[in-house]
Amino acid sequence: MSEATQRKELEAFFNFFATFSLSRPVATASDLSDGAALFEVLSLVDENYFRQSARPSAQPSDNWVLRFSALKRLYRLMTQYFSDVLQKPTTSLDVPDLQAIAKDHNVAATLLMCRLTIVIGVQCEKNKEFIEKIQGLSETDQHHLMKAIEQVMTKIAAFQGNQDLGEAMTEDDHYYRIQSERSQIFSEKETLEKVYQTLLEEHRALQTNFDDVVLEKDDALTQLREVRREIDSRRSDKADVMMRTEMDRLRTEL
Repeated sequence: MSEATQRKELEAFFNFFATFSLSRPVATASDLSDGAALFEVLSLVDENYFRQSARPSAQPSDNWVLRFSALKRLYRLMTQYFSDVLQKPTTSLDVPDLQAIAKDHNVAATLLMCRLTIVIGVQCEKNKEFIEKIQGLSETDQHHLMKAIEQVMTKIAAFQGNQDLGEAMTEDDHYYRIQSERSQIFSEKETLEKVYQTLLEEHRALQTNFDDVVLEKDDALTQLREVRREIDSRRSDKADVMMRTEMDRLRTEL
């Protein structure tokens, strides 16, 4: 996804979040760097499930480690909600780089968290309120948000048959690491499958080329044998002519 497209999608999320009564407005990626705004949005889904450990401050903490810790807790709750409540697998979902969000306000990683948030909203029992908020936005914003929802749901559907919920984790760090490893393994599996297909096609092409070379070699050997026979035949004919000429000369001398 291009940077311009990411920016447009992020703007659509900003406009979507503006329809909620948040403790602080969301206008830049840095406003989402501690997950507080997403916590507030998700509290409308289930205020007990998505309860913040502390009241939202007027500004995100200056300490990126604290922001990172808050994001890990939020991410754990989000993925557990997918599994425990929505009964949706999370193994195939992209794992956001939470450190990049907390430390560098990374847009791509921030969008992954925003997409998970809106999908939970439209999939939960209170989805009517979320859907109405989306429908109240401009057509452009609606388009970007629907694409965001589609990206997540497509990945879930692709892995629906191999759902493996596992046990609920209690350690945020451990849970985040496990999810990251799962996502990496899934990505590597797809890459290996593509590499295998490429190698298989290359092998077939090489086999075809080899067969062609063998045929060309056989044709060349056949032509060589024919040329040799022709040369031998010409040499024999020439020798006969020379012999007859010599015999005629001897007769003449006699």
